[in-house]
Amino acid sequence: MAAISALITEIRTDISDDDSTRFSDTQILNVIKKAIRRANRIVQRNGLQFGKKKASLTTTANQAYLTLSDVTDFDVLIGLWRDDTHEKLKLATEDEWERIISADELDYYHLDYANDKIEFNGTPSSAIALTLHYYPTIDPSAYTTATTMPWAGRLDDIVMEYVGVRLKTIDEMDVSYDTKLLTDLESQILQSYMPNAPQMVEGSGWL
Repeated sequence: MAAISALITEIRTDISDDDSTRFSDTQILNVIKKAIRRANRIVQRNGLQFGKKKASLTTTANQAYLTLSDVTDFDVLIGLWRDDTHEKLKLATEDEWERIISADELDYYHLDYANDKIEFNGTPSSAIALTLHYYPTIDPSAYTTATTMPWAGRLDDIVMEYVGVRLKTIDEMDVSYDTKLLTDLESQILQSYMPNAPQMVEGSGWL
């Protein structure tokens, strides 16, 4: 896994800016952050396996909730399973949740973000082991050049190519070209990690 500083060095070579006369490290870092945010949305939207995590949780007897923030890097839900029965719990929408009259133990759950809870209906009568599958928070806002790239380096090359092209064409950037770069970014990620995904752009792209 590489630090962002290593990516910046490679990007500088690619854009012929080894002597740092055109872009500062901070400027390149900001474009890398944008690329990471965009890549993260692509990973989540397409259910790419390497972006997923899981956490072990245990209910408390006669308590109808768990604290959501106990999973410190939780961002987007995939699903919640009982370890003993291997059954997936049913996620209730707000409307479904409010209409439940009675339910068997752990029949339904609901995410109450405002109150930081995973709520259950019906209430567990004992400690029951659960497995939560989710996408973790990827927030590059506080990243520095010393920060290690996310996803164990799997998207480093794709991010570098995106950043390099964006910097090379920064003076020509408009909404349509930015949209094309984003489409190319998604295409390269899906072609690399989702072999059955349809091709998103025509031509060979930039990778």
